[in-house]
Amino acid sequence: MRQGGRDMTRIANMLGLLDSRRLRFLLTALLRIAASSRPVSGKVLAALLQCPARYLEPDLQSLVAGGVLQSRRGAGGGYSLARPAGRVSLKDILSCLDAGMQSEVEEDQVCRLQQAVVLPLLTQAGHACHEPLSGCTLASFLSLAEREGLLRGAELPANFSI
Repeated sequence: MRQGGRDMTRIANMLGLLDSRRLRFLLTALLRIAASSRPVSGKVLAALLQCPARYLEPDLQSLVAGGVLQSRRGAGGGYSLARPAGRVSLKDILSCLDAGMQSEVEEDQVCRLQQAVVLPLLTQAGHACHEPLSGCTLASFLSLAEREGLLRGAELPANFSI
């Protein structure tokens, strides 16, 4: 597949993730991680979000690979932010998730209408979203959650599991 086709697929994936259950769960998990003074285990996050740990783990690992999170194994281990919340944008998060997704369509399977009309418009939409997504940081989500009083007393229990 040519570079242009890969770019179109990445943009389509990112736009599709914006209104997904997957992103909502992940952003909520990231807020819990950012608000904690200690690493937060995947098991604790799953319990707080009332979802299976296996639902979150692949995305958390994608964020580790992308430099958004760091992870530590063992007692007291878990996930923590790899950089300040003000330096983690929604675009960064979506890029990490997109990196873990496989391209669904090979370029030779793309019809001419899709190639000439749909893909260029998706590219244009994607480029128009880059700046707003870059400006929306995890710190802005945290600030709103704190103003709403949703993170008061939200310190999580220590993780002693190995």
